[in-house]
Amino acid sequence: MINNLAKILFFLFVVVSHKPLSAQFINLQITIEPELSAQVEQVLDFGQVVSNSGVMQIELGDLNTGIFSIRAIRSQSLYIELNHPDFLSRENNPTDQIPLELNVSYNNSGTDNISKSQILSDRSGTITIGGSENNSGNFWRKLYLYVYGSIDVGNIPNGLYKGDVTLFVSYD
Repeated sequence: MINNLAKILFFLFVVVSHKPLSAQFINLQITIEPELSAQVEQVLDFGQVVSNSGVMQIELGDLNTGIFSIRAIRSQSLYIELNHPDFLSRENNPTDQIPLELNVSYNNSGTDNISKSQILSDRSGTITIGGSENNSGNFWRKLYLYVYGSIDVGNIPNGLYKGDVTLFVSYD
């Protein structure tokens, strides 16, 4: 009896729920871009140096100036900090050192133009990405950073001298 009751309930369920159904499907794709990207446009390069050659300077605008571009949303605030060691150290003997001094300037006009750059005092600061009311359709802008400075090559042994230079960028 229970078996027949189950068959009847199943039959009623199939008959009652057998209504035509319609469905709509939406294929939605969204591309989310990062709010910030940085790229090395040109490396800072002191080249090969000779022992006792003295101070080697790369001025702002020289061919070996380091250039970085940062792509961000227009009117976004960025905190930028350039950290570098006081010395470059020889790979196999860190007591052999070359003094290093670096500076950084930035151009907030959206173009790679060193002549429009401003010095970032103390190698750090907050910069708001420039915007133009005439260009309201483009939300992305580029900020250019220029790294330059000097090394003082004294009486040092030949070898590979290294140091980690870090460009720290954070955004609001």
